[in-house]
Amino acid sequence: MSDESPSSAEDRRRLRRRRTRVDSAPPADPGAWRAVGIVAGIAVVLVIAGLLAPLPGADGQQVGAVEPVDSSTAVCPEPGSVDLSRTTSAITVVPGLAGQDRVGEAFIAYLEGGDGTGDGSGSTVAADAEAVAANGEPQGVLAQPGDAAQVVAETTRLPALEIRTLGGLAPGLVAAQTTQDSFNDGRGLSSQACLGPDTTWWFVGGGSTAGRETQLVLVNPESTPAELEVAISGPDGPVSVPRLRGLVVEPLSRVVVRLSREAPRLPAAAWRVTVRQGRVMAGVSDREAEGFVPRGADWIPASVDPSMRVLVPGVIGGPGGRQLLVHAPGDLSATVRVRLITAAGSFVPAATPEIEVPGGSVVAVDLDSALQGDDATVDLQSDQPIVAGVRQRHPGVDAAAGALEELSFTAGAALIDTSAAVTGLPAERSTGVTVWLTAPDDVITIERAPATDMADMSDMETDAASGTPPTSAEGTPTDQPGGSSETPVSGSTGDLPADDSAAAPAQVTLRILAVAADGQPLPATEDITVSVPRGRLVAIDIPRPEGAAWFTAVATVSAGEVVIAHRAVRRNKDGSLVTGYPWRPLRTTVVVPRAVPAPGLAISGA
Repeated sequence: MSDESPSSAEDRRRLRRRRTRVDSAPPADPGAWRAVGIVAGIAVVLVIAGLLAPLPGADGQQVGAVEPVDSSTAVCPEPGSVDLSRTTSAITVVPGLAGQDRVGEAFIAYLEGGDGTGDGSGSTVAADAEAVAANGEPQGVLAQPGDAAQVVAETTRLPALEIRTLGGLAPGLVAAQTTQDSFNDGRGLSSQACLGPDTTWWFVGGGSTAGRETQLVLVNPESTPAELEVAISGPDGPVSVPRLRGLVVEPLSRVVVRLSREAPRLPAAAWRVTVRQGRVMAGVSDREAEGFVPRGADWIPASVDPSMRVLVPGVIGGPGGRQLLVHAPGDLSATVRVRLITAAGSFVPAATPEIEVPGGSVVAVDLDSALQGDDATVDLQSDQPIVAGVRQRHPGVDAAAGALEELSFTAGAALIDTSAAVTGLPAERSTGVTVWLTAPDDVITIERAPATDMADMSDMETDAASGTPPTSAEGTPTDQPGGSSETPVSGSTGDLPADDSAAAPAQVTLRILAVAADGQPLPATEDITVSVPRGRLVAIDIPRPEGAAWFTAVATVSAGEVVIAHRAVRRNKDGSLVTGYPWRPLRTTVVVPRAVPAPGLAISGA
């Protein structure tokens, strides 16, 4: 007789039935396992492909195909003029560049929007059709590379001028505007490159003390509003201007911000324009007067973005003040080492070998005693990112009847290792153009020389016009045997030039594209080949093209890298009018990123 309860026997039967069901299940389909294996294999392959896909290069730029640009835009912010002044906007497309074998188009037009001020109180001033017909019609046509056009305005205020090129006319677009005023409180020669819109702009210079008028011009050439912030800094640090945050520039419009209204009694300024939505072209103009006596006017060039090494070319030799302005953005103070590069060599000025720049502030340093009247490029090396520029005074240069001052500016420049160009350079009688090429050397240690070693340098021969040793057609100084540049720089600072003779010089070719008064291109002149030793500045006086009203200068760098600036002079009985600015690389190509498969999308579609 069994002692099992009915419930336990029933449990065993249920367990046997469950085991039977499991054991009797059909074997797994081998094809299903193969499908799972295939999917897993595809996933592995896609992951590996993602690891091997093109990644950003060492410089942070996306690796991709380099293609000629398909469109270019340039904006001249103030093409008009008033009170007997004359403004010329010059435009050309540099020939001989890749991508110019395509069909191209060019459009030159005034923006149709209005003008305004930073506080929103500006009035709307659209293009006056009669004024444009009388003063602002373009002369010349951009039909093919090498063509040139200009817009000349006298006694007429005009809206901003936009130049847009497409296809084969897009690579190599360059434009500039120049205003000559010989009679009024804005007396001076003012020029600047007409640049394309961007999202960030830096300027160092300007002020709002008595007799100074500095204004920021913002132009939106696009069809949507641009929203931006303007930050202003001075010697004591950032200036609080709440209404310049969230500033809106309407489509096809121009806004003017006056420094005297936003930050009164500021002796020196640095500007940062940050665009949150859209893009704008920005420019800063400055003019100065003492009572009713004009003391010069010019545009302040845009500086390169903050960097720990900044090169400021185009410091013009001769009498007058040369004031270096350095701005350290952010909260950290910067220790900046100063070096000057001249035609005779590079040296650290004894009076100001280093500058301490508190975070957010602008520091001004006089360079007159260190330069000794020589042309120079300022080489700044810092432990924090900085921006910099130089304000220059020219008191009555070549004056016959009076001694009126002129004003000019320069700023931190980009290194050029391909090509660069500047247009609108004057070619009439009583004008002159000098181009400065500087090949920077590496960061090196410079030893101090005894002051007695410099005593015999006081009789160094210099060129009266440019303040630099005469230059041969090959670009080598001729005041030393064999064109050598190993002689220390003149002056009493007691500094020894850097020993950089072992470095290979930069090779640059200058090409001159001359234009007649009616805007028609003239036959090409002979190219100028220049060899620029490392750690040296070379000055080239450009021969005036016969029969030309203005010209374009094109620099092609075949070896090494240089910074370039120019000076343009118009002789005047009350003192020469002077202007100039650093050059920028030509915009000719763009990097087009390669398409990369997305592994996630491929797996989900499997």
